[in-house]
Amino acid sequence: PPSPHPPSCSGLNSPPCLSQIFRAFEPIHLGQGIHTFSGNAIAADPTPLFVTKIAGGRAWIAPQKNYWQICNAIAILTPDGHLLADVSREYPGRLPGCQNSHTHHRVFDLNEFPSLEQIQGKVAVLSGLSGHVYFHWMVDILPRLQLLRWSGIWDEIDYFLVNSCQQPFQKETLTRLGIPAEKVLESDRHPYIQAEWLMVPSFAGHLGWLQGWAVKFLRNAFLPPNSATIAGANPSQNFSQNHLEYPERLYVSRSQARYRNVLNETEVIHLLEQYGFVVITLESLTFDQQIALFAAAKVIVAPHGSGLTNLVFCSPGTQVVELVSPHYIRHYYWVISQHLQLEHYYLPGEGFSCQPLRELMYQNPLTEDILVKLEALQSWLKRMGLNPILNLI
Repeated sequence: PPSPHPPSCSGLNSPPCLSQIFRAFEPIHLGQGIHTFSGNAIAADPTPLFVTKIAGGRAWIAPQKNYWQICNAIAILTPDGHLLADVSREYPGRLPGCQNSHTHHRVFDLNEFPSLEQIQGKVAVLSGLSGHVYFHWMVDILPRLQLLRWSGIWDEIDYFLVNSCQQPFQKETLTRLGIPAEKVLESDRHPYIQAEWLMVPSFAGHLGWLQGWAVKFLRNAFLPPNSATIAGANPSQNFSQNHLEYPERLYVSRSQARYRNVLNETEVIHLLEQYGFVVITLESLTFDQQIALFAAAKVIVAPHGSGLTNLVFCSPGTQVVELVSPHYIRHYYWVISQHLQLEHYYLPGEGFSCQPLRELMYQNPLTEDILVKLEALQSWLKRMGLNPILNLI
């Protein structure tokens, strides 16, 4: 008989669900660990799109405590404390096609709530899991604004509740979308509120899975008709003065990231520079500069990370190789590439064979560093028909 206590679902890291998703992409091994996908588009089970209005509704949103303890739960409640499950979320999350039932929410395990703040007016709730992360901000949070516009209630909204508005990309995108700073509430500072009216758009799709309509929304909202004319998008100090303002070949460095760094990045850059690649660190660029660079690029090499969210601004046919740890291979950027008909490849790095040591070094596979296989990367460059343009010693 089945166990009365089935194992809890590991959510976004669920091996059965991940395997099912990977099979749907029909990966093709090209040799030396390089993989690409069939051209067949896949679609996650559609999620309903709506906006719900709750008189006297309450929102409890776990605040980010530090760079690692991120927002891990969101609960939307009626005035009498009933959880609205379809607009509430928590980690470990849920992948498309998951058959496990998720019936309990950690909000009911709280020993006590923070002080309840009363907000006069109508508050649109947009905060999301990991809402401080660029990827989740762009994929899970901003598209919900389009649902508010579609619903016809945009002009009624007094405040927009987001996780935070401290990072430049958060400020720049909200400003571009017509939301003034005085209308922004941060759930990191106001984790438990009750408003006269809560206006809660549905989630834009499965967690981290960008839908086709959301791709169009982001491109229409931020991609200028001619990206090369973006005002102020001057070459950063990382660009060689011998290159055009918007180079066609990019290497996106994670050297300023706290985790998932490329261990042999010096050697990777030495190789790529021979093929005319320009190294960029996105943290040093404005949002508009990032858009312009990805829109102009024809070949992109990048480790798995939020920087690849900018693939949403690429042109069809752009060639992308995603450098990954063999212990953390995920589909999030493959989805974007399929929507836009990009040529997406992924290249797993060398594996760290001593699992006990690996677990000591990295408490979560998500943070594992990447040791790039240089011969495989060079093989991919040749496969793409790229020839060295510099003879570096």
